[in-house]
Amino acid sequence: MQRTCVSCGTSFEITTEDLAFYEKVSPEIGGKKFQIPPPTFCPDCRRQRRLAFRNERKLYPRTCDLCKKSVISVVAPDAPHTVYCPLCWWGDGWNATDYGREIDFSRPFFDQFNEVWSRLPKIAAYRLGDEINSDYTHDGYKLKNCYLIFDGEQAQDAYYGECYVRIRDCSDFLYLHDCELCYECVHCQNCFNLRFSSFCQNCSESSFLLDCHSLKNCIACTNLHQKEYHIFNEPYSKEEFERIRESLHLDRASGLEAFRKKAEDFFLTKPRKAVRGFFNEQVSGDNLIECKDSYDSFDCVGLRDCRFCTNCMMGGTDMYDIDAWGDRLSLAYDSAYIGAGVQNVIGCFYTALSAADLCHSLFCMGCHHLFGCAGMRQASYCILNKQYDEQQYIGLVQRLIEHMQKTGEWGQFFPTRISAFAYNETVAQDYYPLTKEEVLARGWRWRDQHDEIPKVKKTIEAEMLPDTIIDTPDDILNWAIRCSVTGRPYRIQKSELKLYRTLNIPVPRKHFEVRHAARLSLRNPRKLWNRECAKCGNPVETSFGPDRPDIVYCEKCYLAEVY
Repeated sequence: MQRTCVSCGTSFEITTEDLAFYEKVSPEIGGKKFQIPPPTFCPDCRRQRRLAFRNERKLYPRTCDLCKKSVISVVAPDAPHTVYCPLCWWGDGWNATDYGREIDFSRPFFDQFNEVWSRLPKIAAYRLGDEINSDYTHDGYKLKNCYLIFDGEQAQDAYYGECYVRIRDCSDFLYLHDCELCYECVHCQNCFNLRFSSFCQNCSESSFLLDCHSLKNCIACTNLHQKEYHIFNEPYSKEEFERIRESLHLDRASGLEAFRKKAEDFFLTKPRKAVRGFFNEQVSGDNLIECKDSYDSFDCVGLRDCRFCTNCMMGGTDMYDIDAWGDRLSLAYDSAYIGAGVQNVIGCFYTALSAADLCHSLFCMGCHHLFGCAGMRQASYCILNKQYDEQQYIGLVQRLIEHMQKTGEWGQFFPTRISAFAYNETVAQDYYPLTKEEVLARGWRWRDQHDEIPKVKKTIEAEMLPDTIIDTPDDILNWAIRCSVTGRPYRIQKSELKLYRTLNIPVPRKHFEVRHAARLSLRNPRKLWNRECAKCGNPVETSFGPDRPDIVYCEKCYLAEVY
């Protein structure tokens, strides 16, 4: 079945397998099944809509509207929302049912939901537990001494990164699993003292690796496995390796920049696997680990029978159009940031803790049988935050779904216009960038960003920083540094400086947002193209676009080349 996206006009296919999933996930309420309709938005527009509800990295100082204490918040102080600090939001000082309302069957459902959602207190930063010395973080769990890290759990002494599980003493990262002392690493697992590397597993004491496994003491290598003392894929004796490593001056900012270009040029001469990942069976997408029968998915671990999923790092089954996070998640559709035992959810955002049988709800924890609710905890049989008994709930939900079928809202994710954030504050801007004029033309909000002027002893241009960490004085903690790319000022934290000294690497010359954008660019787009294997000529589906200079092999040819 071919459809035209109602948002962007792109043609997209709905397969027989897709229709079978929509049938499977369609809820039965009071003995009557309510079919989820095929989507009217293409996969990209569906994902863009979900990501537009997620402010990942924009943090602001403001005051909790309940306890009046200072707090770091993802909601700007001039935004028209009531905001509670995490302690107050999770506390007993307010009740979400106080914001409940009756259903008006003469009006669109999402307009009514927005009247509940816009009045409901927003949580300043998403946290599921107490964090230690980690105020400047968001969506973290079990954190200690962390700064500007987002979307993950179990981290200590970590800085400037996104998407992580069980890391320690790491900085400037994107997607790390079980790593320690890693710097500027992207999509790495079980690594130790690894720098400037991407898509590696079980590597240590190395720099500038790409697509490597079980390497130690290697530099600028790609597609290698179980090797030691290699440079540009060539073996050396331990003594010769150490002599060359010393001559490269990788402890200097000037040495790093000169060597980075040589490594990148070398990588382009070696083949890439069409689909990155391992221990997969019948998959398509990129950066997939231990997935089976899952398609058009990216940056996921442990998927089963899924499609159009991203950032599900903790697995799940029977899921379509899910963005983060997983963990015993099943039978979920067109939702984002859900997990921890959740099942049977449609069009939801940030629901967790064994929530079940939820439709079109936000920030509901440990609940079941909710429809169009927000901010509920351990609740059941509520619609628009109003409590009903079970039989009342069933009857009203049946009527409401029939009403939403007529308005075209049933089974849809929330419209972007009711997001609590401006579009350019959200993750959607990372993956689907728009200009201010384009955003406003769509009826969405835009927020002009302004950097605070740091209160410091002096401001220094990044080019004027010492070339090595050894020559960098402790007084740098009292300076503001102007980014070498954007001119935006940034500061160095005391614990961050300590890590640089431990790793013997120079202070970064670029603002955190510039470094983050550079890490994102190391990943392929979340889009698939048809190419031919550069070795055997067989067709492959890959996230390496046809105009890319990379040499792309099918899995069979890649494995024959590498092993």
